[in-house]
Amino acid sequence: MPLPANSQIACPACGAFFPQPGVELRNLLQCPACWRPTEIAVFPAYDRPVTAGTAAEKVVMDGEATCFYHSNHRALIPCDACGRFLCALCDLDLNGRHFCPPCLELATTKKTVQALERDRTRWDKIIFTLLAIPIVFCFAFAFVPFTSLAALVLVAWKWGSPGSLVSNTRVRFVIYGVLAMVEFVTGGVFWWMMFIRPHP
Repeated sequence: MPLPANSQIACPACGAFFPQPGVELRNLLQCPACWRPTEIAVFPAYDRPVTAGTAAEKVVMDGEATCFYHSNHRALIPCDACGRFLCALCDLDLNGRHFCPPCLELATTKKTVQALERDRTRWDKIIFTLLAIPIVFCFAFAFVPFTSLAALVLVAWKWGSPGSLVSNTRVRFVIYGVLAMVEFVTGGVFWWMMFIRPHP
């Protein structure tokens, strides 16, 4: 749990205080008083000094730009999304880009800012599944023209969509697109031979 600045952590078993410097806490293996095995995860922020946040400045002169949301606060920067002037209280800095609260919420909902994304639809995996179904299930080979066509449509439709957050999906799109064309041609030949070609 978060602790106030300069506070000490106590052993949950005996109540004795652990050493305060972060270096000693990271190397602690047992309580120095009761010898109970102990492991403490120390985040880098533990050793940083506590700094006060920036307070919104009041407007002191006529004609100064004011915050869109607080008419008595001096504007410091415009929102990168909507252009509204923001004070220090409303400015939300995200990797060098500045947002007002509504725009940040909208960006989170629409997933327009990569730093705010938690997940993405893996269209490459969906396409691979469409290509693999007829191979894994031999009885589904008759559906190859349909599954491969659906895969090709998805490759063309989702080509410009954001890729995976962890891997290069554009290369997979190319590979799966080629496989889909091969399967489509193969499936078309199979259908022609089995269902369309006149049998003696």
